[in-house]
Amino acid sequence: MEEALSLARELDLKLPVATALVRRGHRSPAEARAFLAADETHDPSSFEGMDEVVDLVTAAIDGGRRITVYGDFDVDGVASTSILVGLFRHLGADADWFIPDRIADGYGLNDEAIRTIAGRGTDLVITVDCGVTAVSEVALARELGMRIVVTDHHQPGPELPDCPILHPEICGYPFKQLCGAAVAWKLASAIRRERGLDPALDVADLDLVALATVADVMPLIGENRRLVKEGVRVARRAERIGMRALLDDARVTPARLTSEDFGFRLGPRINAAGRMYRADAGVELFLADSAERAAEIGEELGRANLDRRRVEREVENEAEAARRELEDPEAPALVVAGEGWHPGVVGIVASRLARKYEVPAVVIATGDEVARGSARSVPGLDLHRAIMECADLLEGFGGHKAAAGIQIRPERIEPFRRALAAAVVDQIGLDPPSPKLPVDAIVGGEEVGLPLAEEIEKLEPFGQGNRPLTLLVPGARICDVREIGEGKHARFSLNSGGHRAAGICFGRTSFGVGEDDPVDVAAELSVNHWNGSVEPQVRLEEVFPVRITSEGVRNLDGCAEDEWWRRFEYAHEAPPSTPVPAVPGTRTPAGVAGLPGVRIADLISSGESVAIGTADGHRRWLDLGGEPGLGRFREGAEILGLWPGSPEAAVERARAGMGSGVLVFDLEMLEAQPDLVAPFSQVVALDPPYSAQQAESLKAGKGLLHAVQGAAEIEFAEKAVAHRFDLTAQLRDLFLKLRDADQVRGELLRSLLSGPSETPRSPELAARMVRILQEVDLVQSEGRGDARTLGVVSSEKVELEDSPVFVRSRTLCKEHLEFLKQSKRSTS
Repeated sequence: MEEALSLARELDLKLPVATALVRRGHRSPAEARAFLAADETHDPSSFEGMDEVVDLVTAAIDGGRRITVYGDFDVDGVASTSILVGLFRHLGADADWFIPDRIADGYGLNDEAIRTIAGRGTDLVITVDCGVTAVSEVALARELGMRIVVTDHHQPGPELPDCPILHPEICGYPFKQLCGAAVAWKLASAIRRERGLDPALDVADLDLVALATVADVMPLIGENRRLVKEGVRVARRAERIGMRALLDDARVTPARLTSEDFGFRLGPRINAAGRMYRADAGVELFLADSAERAAEIGEELGRANLDRRRVEREVENEAEAARRELEDPEAPALVVAGEGWHPGVVGIVASRLARKYEVPAVVIATGDEVARGSARSVPGLDLHRAIMECADLLEGFGGHKAAAGIQIRPERIEPFRRALAAAVVDQIGLDPPSPKLPVDAIVGGEEVGLPLAEEIEKLEPFGQGNRPLTLLVPGARICDVREIGEGKHARFSLNSGGHRAAGICFGRTSFGVGEDDPVDVAAELSVNHWNGSVEPQVRLEEVFPVRITSEGVRNLDGCAEDEWWRRFEYAHEAPPSTPVPAVPGTRTPAGVAGLPGVRIADLISSGESVAIGTADGHRRWLDLGGEPGLGRFREGAEILGLWPGSPEAAVERARAGMGSGVLVFDLEMLEAQPDLVAPFSQVVALDPPYSAQQAESLKAGKGLLHAVQGAAEIEFAEKAVAHRFDLTAQLRDLFLKLRDADQVRGELLRSLLSGPSETPRSPELAARMVRILQEVDLVQSEGRGDARTLGVVSSEKVELEDSPVFVRSRTLCKEHLEFLKQSKRSTS
C-alpha cells in the first residue's frame, strides 16, 4: 500500500490507478513512469543480419528484378505483406505478393506455391509472418534459382532454413515479442533509412503494425506498447484509404478508435477473408488508392465476416455434440473432429471450447487424406511444447505457447487425443487451478465516475499482457436492468454508497439477485461517447452476491465464565480513579486526518496486516460481515474482532502480531492497551478516536494511519460514546430486571449484567454499573464470582449524581463528545 500511495503522490494519480500499477509490477515511480510513457524503441539494426537483408532487397530493386512477398492468411500476414509491398512499389520496384489459400495450401510455404512463384519470374522471395520452420521449402526455392529471405516471429524448429533470417529471438533483437508485421516494419524502416527517405514515413505504417500486434494477441508490453499506442494515433487519422473504408464498414468512429477495436471489430473482418475465401482482399484493401474500390472491398470483408459467424456457430454446435460423444469428455485435453467442418473457423471454435471447459482444445476438420486442426491453450500450459511431444503422430504442426495448427491423418486422431492429454498432465497436472478474475483495485461508488475513467485511459493500449483494469465495487446494487441487443445484452444502473453509474453487460441479461441485494461487482470503467455526450460507463465482468447477514456472522465468543467473573471482581473492587481532564482545544491530531480514497477493502486486499479502529467494535464487526465479510477481500487471512469483554488471550494474540491478518478493534481498548496497533503495518480509523490518548495511540504504531471517517462515522461514534458512558438508560433497564427477578446469582446474574447479545457489556462496564447502584443504595450484593448474589433493596427515587462512579462516567462522556465535536469541525 505504501508503494501505491507513493505513486499516487509523485505521479499525481488516483489511488485505484496507482494500486493497479503496483499490482502489475510497476512498483516504483520510475517504473510506473516508463510504463505510462510507452516509449520503448530499438533500432532496426539491432537485428543481426539486417544489413545483409537490406543489401539483398536494394540490389533487387536497383536491378529491376521481381520481388515476391510471401505472407500468411491472417491479419498479421496481411498487414506484413501490405507494409513491404507498399514500400517496394513506392520505391519503384517490380513487386507482387502471394498468400496461400488456407484450405488448398495450408499454412506457410509449400512446394507448389514455390514453383508457381518461380514460374512468374520472381528473383527474390521475402516471407513475412511465416517461413522459420520451412527448411525444405527454402531449399527448393534456392534450387529453382531464387534468392529468399525469411522474416518471421513464430517458434523456430530444431533446424533453421539456409537463408538470411530476420527473427526477434534468433537475431538477438532486444525485444523478443514482436509480431510478424512489426518485424516487416523494422525491415521497411531500415530500407527507408538506407535510401535516405524521411524517417517520418515510417510512422504511416504503424496503423497496420498496431492492428497486427493486437489481432495476433501479442503482449502489449515493452516496445509493443509504443507500436500500438502510436499505431492507434495513426489509425485515428484514417489517412490510409483502406483503413478508412474498414472503419466505415465496422462503424467505428476514427477519433474514438481504441486498441480493443483492432482486436474485436477490425481484425475479425480481415481474418474472415482468409478463413472463408482468400486473404488477398485484405492486402488489396490496404494498398488501395481509390476510395470507391476500398469501399467495395470493405463491404466484401463485412459480408465475409457475417458468413464466418454463421459457419462458426454451426461448427461450434457440432463440436459440442462431438464432445458429448467422447469416451471421456472431461479429459485433460479436448480433441474433437468432424467431417466437413470449415477449416477457417476451427481456431475460433477451439478458443471458445478452451475458455468454456478450461482445458486445451483442438478442433480438427476431416474429409481429406490429411486433416487440419487448430489448437488453443489455457493459462500455464506451453501448448507448442505439449504438441511437440506428440509430433510422431502428426504430419506437421506449428505455432507457439498459446495457439497452434496441426496436420494429422484421421486414423491417428484417437492416439493423438490420448498422447496430448498425457503431455498436458505432465506439464500442469490433472487438476490445474481454475483461472481467477484478477482485481486491480477496489473502489467505492463515488469514485466510479468520469475523472477515474479518463485517468484509466493513461494505461492504454489494452490487450494481451495489459488487460483493461478490473475494479471491484463492494456492496453495490444492480438496478433498472433493461435488455438490449435482441435480448442478448443488458443495460443497468450500478448503485453504491449513494452514487449511481450507467452500466452495460454483454452476453448476459440477468444476475440472480434482486435490486435490494448487495453484490460485489467486478467491472471495467471506461469513457463512453454517445450522441455527443461523454459519460463514464461500467462494463460488467462478474457479479459476486454478498450473502452476509447479521445472523450469518459468527459472533465471537466473549471471555469464559471464570475470566468474566475475575475481571468483574477486579473492576468492582478497584478504587475509583480521577477523570483525565480534557486538553482545551484538543483536535484530532494531524495524521489521523488521513489519506482520502483509502478504503478498508483496499488495505485488506493488499496482503498487509491491517488494524481497523472502531467506536463500537462489536457493532462494526457485524456491520462489516465478520470473518466472511472481510475475508472475501483476502482468502485465508486471519481475521479477529476485539472489543471490551473479549478474552484476554485474544487481546494478547493481537498485541503479539497477526502476521498479515486483519484486526477489528474497539478504540476504547487503546486506553488500557496503547500498544495494541503497534505490530500492524496499516492502521485504519474507521470511526474517529474520541480521546487524545486514543488518537496518540493510533499514531504510535509503526504502520501508516488512514482515516476514512466522515460525518456519518462521527455521528456513529457520538452514539457509541453516549451509550457507553451516559449510563442512565442502561442503569434503569438493569434495575428493573433485577427488581423483577428478586435475588439473582450465578448464570442468570451474569446474563443480566452482560446485557443484550447485540450490544454486550464488558465485565468492567457491568462492575461499574453495579457500583453505581450500590452507591445510591438501590441494590445489595454479597459473595464473589459466580457465587455472588445481587438483589434490589429499595425502589425509592434516587439521584444518580450521588454516585462518584456515575459522575466520573458522565464527565468522561462530556469530554469524549467535546473531542468528537472538535473532530467534526476539523472534518467540515
